[in-house]
Amino acid sequence: MEKKELWEEFSFEINNIPKIRDSFEDEGESAKIGSGNKNANLLFIGDESDLYESEDLKVGVGSNGEFLLKLCDMAEFTPEDYYITTLTKCNIKYKDLFPEEQQVLRDFLDMQIAIIEPKIIVALGHYSAECLLKREVDFGKERGKLMDWKGGIKVLVTYDVRYVKEARENTGRKSTSALEFWKDLLLVKKEIDKINSPKEDEKVGE
Repeated sequence: MEKKELWEEFSFEINNIPKIRDSFEDEGESAKIGSGNKNANLLFIGDESDLYESEDLKVGVGSNGEFLLKLCDMAEFTPEDYYITTLTKCNIKYKDLFPEEQQVLRDFLDMQIAIIEPKIIVALGHYSAECLLKREVDFGKERGKLMDWKGGIKVLVTYDVRYVKEARENTGRKSTSALEFWKDLLLVKKEIDKINSPKEDEKVGE
């Protein structure tokens, strides 16, 4: 099955999850599957419904998504470098779901990752990290470190975007969490640059 068909099937299944379907406020509304390059090497996973408004990285003014995109621009990521998704694909928070509902979404997240085939995943916040890794996360010890995950994918756990945005608004650019989040982005950018750069043996053959 081609990727386009996989995405269509994935979208159909997500939109038929009762909890997600019941969250729609307007007729014709659909699940917020994700936004950005569906073949990106970098995948951001968050739990804020305003990380994107459409599949083409459209974000609301003053939103957490706008804040994240501005930082990505400052770190010199290109829009082709990344894809952004959320845990619930709707306006409901992951922590507000029943355990069995969370399990369903964890399974769908695994499916989405398999379709995208990223090289690096950034888990934005504690809930995203535990949902992805399927275990308790010692945030203080594990944040900011690139960890080997399954399928050769590397995972980096960092702060929730909303937390960083609010910390920066309250205490300025020197906020500890804001500085650490920026450092984490730069670490990921360095890794993405390595992935995107030609291999040594390819250079020799040129």
